[in-house]
Amino acid sequence: MKDKTENIKLSKWLETNISPYFPNKSGLINLIKIIAEATIPIRGLLEKGITSREIHYRMDISEPVNNTENIYGEEQIHEDILTHSIILKTLQDADTDFAFIASEEASPFFSNGSFGITIDPVDGSSNVAVNRTVGTIIGIFHEGTIICALYILYGVFTNLIIAIEGKVAEFILDTVPYSLTFYHYVFYKYLNMPDIERGGVRCIGGDSTLWSKKCKSYEELLIDKHYKDRYSGSFVGDFHAITYYGGIYAYFLQNEKAKIRVYYEWLPLAFIAKTLGGDFLMIEEGTHNDITKRIEDIIPLTKENVEKIHMTTCGGLLGSKTVVNWFLSLS
Repeated sequence: MKDKTENIKLSKWLETNISPYFPNKSGLINLIKIIAEATIPIRGLLEKGITSREIHYRMDISEPVNNTENIYGEEQIHEDILTHSIILKTLQDADTDFAFIASEEASPFFSNGSFGITIDPVDGSSNVAVNRTVGTIIGIFHEGTIICALYILYGVFTNLIIAIEGKVAEFILDTVPYSLTFYHYVFYKYLNMPDIERGGVRCIGGDSTLWSKKCKSYEELLIDKHYKDRYSGSFVGDFHAITYYGGIYAYFLQNEKAKIRVYYEWLPLAFIAKTLGGDFLMIEEGTHNDITKRIEDIIPLTKENVEKIHMTTCGGLLGSKTVVNWFLSLS
């Protein structure tokens, strides 16, 4: 497989790389294209800051209510609410083929289409104020099973990473004024996450003073193997570093209370990691860190059960296969 090809737009890549036998191929491609295009005003919003009024006006989006909380009891940040509204409105206006759209910012929105969509509009949104990397995470489901995952990083440049049909490709948003591909995602390369024994990155969140002996031993093992600490507070940003350098993202439970959402964060990124040959261990809320499950144990997300389970949280480990499975070898 050629590693790098210039000037192939996302839409053409999807047409070429998705099998003609894929369920409702044209509907899926249209859905992905619309989501990708919706992230362009989000990029503009983040560049302008939370006082942007142009996006409000052009897209007829209501002003978010101050001091609101999301369904997890966490304070919502302006960017979370506004970017959720941008993506939802874009999908609705485009008459896309969706069965439901679920976001951590609101209750699921239903239609009569084929595909389920999960949205984490601005993962790591607390990083916006200090100008650190944030991203949008999307999962696409068909008949309860995740079939495609993508994320967009808003950093020094804007890139889109997508996993589908056994491939993970990276696209760059071309913003050069004289380019014929202006404001389109252009193919950059295929990703291949390293599975190395030493020298990768470690991104471990949570209060280490509350970790179990096993969790502390695991971190000590990573330090002994020269895994560099790169935790930033942005799950998607940290995970992107792991796709390049190899390593681990982990969030251990404290007092058996989980934080990270299964269907908005863990599962889409785990789908990408598994496609790259990596692995994922799930630690269910209400259990000890020693009790882990595989991605296959996650309940399928369907139109019938999305309202009941879309808020599910868990701890876990995600990244290079060898590094993830070291955790299982410890007592």
